[in-house]
Amino acid sequence: MAARVTPLSRLHNLKNFDCGDIELNKYLRETARQHQRKYISKTYILAHEHAPADVIGFYTLAIRKMVPAQAFPPGWAKGMPSQVPAFSLARLAVHHTEKHRGYGTFLLFEAMQCAAVAAERVGGYALFVDAKDAQVAAFYRKFGYVPFHENPFILFMPFSDMPP
Repeated sequence: MAARVTPLSRLHNLKNFDCGDIELNKYLRETARQHQRKYISKTYILAHEHAPADVIGFYTLAIRKMVPAQAFPPGWAKGMPSQVPAFSLARLAVHHTEKHRGYGTFLLFEAMQCAAVAAERVGGYALFVDAKDAQVAAFYRKFGYVPFHENPFILFMPFSDMPP
């Protein structure tokens, strides 16, 4: 079935979304719209074209505070300023009934493309993710995200390394 990504709006029915993670569910239901109205972050919804109000999954992007160049793994920050601008993939989740269908990967690549467009227009070195556990970190590593040595749950991918 065809699905598409659109910015979060009042059209979307958030109360039935359940990804199996209480914090992510709560964020989408109670916080995402507020953050969007205040320009804190931007949330995008994946829904089937035949049921555009029903949320299959979502991702949220935000500006990341400047990252100290010395925080990057050795060799990554060569030639960089002392503080490096970046973006965060702040949230990504798929409804529990829709898992293992490729929607998480689809949302990740949509988020990467969206952040890359913003970085091309305003600058920014990389897209960061803060994985909640080893399984989530492994998901991002399989797509080329690089973990920080001091915290393997903080991962990044330079925009220059992203697939077109």
